[in-house]
This record gives sequence, C-alpha cells and structure tokens, in this order.
Amino acid sequence: MLTYVPADMIGSVLGGEGLGPILLGALVGAPAYLNGYAAVPLIDALLAQGMSQGAAMAFVIAGGVSCIPAAVAVWALVKPRVFAAYLGFAFIGAVLAGLAWGGYA
Repeated sequence: MLTYVPADMIGSVLGGEGLGPILLGALVGAPAYLNGYAAVPLIDALLAQGMSQGAAMAFVIAGGVSCIPAAVAVWALVKPRVFAAYLGFAFIGAVLAGLAWGGYA
C-alpha cells in the first residue's frame, strides 16, 4: 500500500477534519473486501499515510458490511427495496461510526 499510493494523496483526500473524509472513507470502503486478515494491515497503512481516524473507522465498517461478496449474497436473498435499505443503513452506520470515532458526534 505504501508503495503504490502516494502518502500525500491519502493525507489530502482522507485526512483532516470534518465530514468529508469520513463520507469518502465510507464510500471508498463500501466495495472493498475487508472480511479477512487483510483489513488490519490495510487500515494501518492508510493511517500511516495520513488517513483520519474517523475515515478509517468508516472505511472498515462500510467494507465489512457492504463488500461485493456480501452484497451479492444479500441480493440473492432479498427484494431490491430491502437490498437498497441494507446498503443505505450500512453506509449511514459507517458514517455515524466514523463521526463518533473521530470525535465529531
């Protein structure tokens, strides 16, 4: 991670204060597959590159709940409206957790 993504880019996009980095962290983390052992080193690398604590929390929660394999499994079991609610609650929950973890709530 440290090799391929410039630290100044992570720091400028996902670092800093406010709601913006948290929203972006949740949005970027949503399709990421973070249900395995790769989540901890990935978040550690992003934090080392300047990602804010709140954005990291939103990234991890959104990725664990709405990653592509989990979304496909839920899609197979429920109706589209329920699926949309699932994704919406996952995103809102990730943002609220990021706000709480970052000290904004």
